[in-house]
Order: sequence, then structure tokens, then C-alpha cells
Amino acid sequence: MAAVEAPPPDPDGVSTWPELTEKLRELHVWSGRPKYAVLSAHSNLAPSAISGVIGKNPLTRPPEATTLRFVEACLTYGKAPTKELHRWSAVWTRLSQQPESAQPVGAPPPRLRPRWHLPALAGAAAVAGAVIVAFAPALLTGAGTPAAMPTGGEAPAACSPDPERIEDLRRSLIWDGVFRCGNTPEISVYEHPRVGAIVGLLVTGDNWFVCWTRGERHQGGNDVWYYTQGDHSAAKKELEAWGFVPAVNLDTTTDPDPGVDRKCSFT
Repeated sequence: MAAVEAPPPDPDGVSTWPELTEKLRELHVWSGRPKYAVLSAHSNLAPSAISGVIGKNPLTRPPEATTLRFVEACLTYGKAPTKELHRWSAVWTRLSQQPESAQPVGAPPPRLRPRWHLPALAGAAAVAGAVIVAFAPALLTGAGTPAAMPTGGEAPAACSPDPERIEDLRRSLIWDGVFRCGNTPEISVYEHPRVGAIVGLLVTGDNWFVCWTRGERHQGGNDVWYYTQGDHSAAKKELEAWGFVPAVNLDTTTDPDPGVDRKCSFT
């Protein structure tokens, strides 16, 4: 990778652990947003450890050694002087010396798929039974609309746009912007939008995808697949781990997700 022209992010103003997490994410973006597998090769950190630093659900207080190895890997990948490392070390040490009461609540809880819930019922058992019976026809037949479910309109987007430009060596092009989505960790990436040759593996639960297409029907009850690059290559290494993931493995409530507004022109 060519050297990054802009200087790396300055951590000196960081005063809380959540701010350090955001600054580490900025450093990752500054270095070109390398895949976890690439950073792992530069740092000897497991991809799961890197996810604990900048992933969807990061550690509230990442270990010092892990943090500094991550920083060093990003600086090396971005071809910046590793002498910057001492500034990050100083920030980590300063935060570790603060009393816990000075630290705000850490990262928000992980995003969960919406669930249908019967209303909480109080009172006599007979009243509770009557309400459950009233709901039973709708739950068993699909008729009616449960009170907890919104009516009308489009489901909210689970994925969000990201302006990062990504080089796709499989298709010999550059994607101008991607879409960040939550997903089940440790999932296979297939060569085509159907079960077949596994060309890669997505290790973490927060990844980018570039487009969606239709293919083989899967356990999610639809035929939507999303195109991305795995963290690790499997078969057909010449494809550089680029391939398709079934929608059932993404944290979406409708597919294609409204936040992913680019349809793949290929399969």
C-alpha cells in the first residue's frame, strides 16, 4: 500500500475509554481500513482481538499490549513513523490511572433482531389466560396485527452507507462506497449466490458489503445474497476471498435491506 499523505490521528485529546475506541477506529480508517486478517499478519493479533479493539462491540478497556500492537500495525500499514506509538501508550497509561467514576458508560449493547413479544400481563391468572387466548388466533394463523408490531411503511434500514472506496481484485474495479452491516460471526463466503465453493470466511460480526443480488433460496426464507470480501481466503485464492453471503447471516429485518441501495449486476 502507498503511504498515506495525511498524518495519523492525534490521540492526545482523548480523555475517556470510549473516546480512545473512536480514535482507534479513526486510525484504522486512516491506514486504509485494512481487513482484520491483514492487520493480524502485521501484529500477530487474532482477528477476534482486533475486533475487541475497534469492532461492533469493543471492549470497554482494551488491554494495553493489544492496543499498542494494533496501533503499530496500523501505523506500519499506513507507512507512518512508528515513533507515534509512544503517544498512544501515554494516553492508555493516563486513562488507566483515572478513577472508574470518571469514566462514562461504555459502548451500547449489541443490536438485536426485533422480536415479537406478547404484552406484559399483570393481575389474576384468569385475566392473563383470557388475554393469551385472545392473541392465539393471530399468532397461529398470521391474521391480525400484534400490538407491538408497526403497521405500514418500510422496515428501518439495518445497514448504513460508508464512503470508503474498496478495491475489488476479483472483478478488477473499485467500489465507490460500501455498506456496513452487522452479521453472524464466523460465516462462509461463497463463490456464487448459492451454496457451493467456499472462497472466504468472515470472522467478525461487523463488516462491509458492496451490493446485493438474488440467487438460491436459503434458510432466511428469501433468495437475497450480499457481496463482500472475507477476512480469510479459502478455496480459489485467486478470488481474494470475494464472494456472497446469504441474507440469513446478516442482522437485517427485511431483504434486500433498504440501506443497501446498490444491486449487483453480476452473480
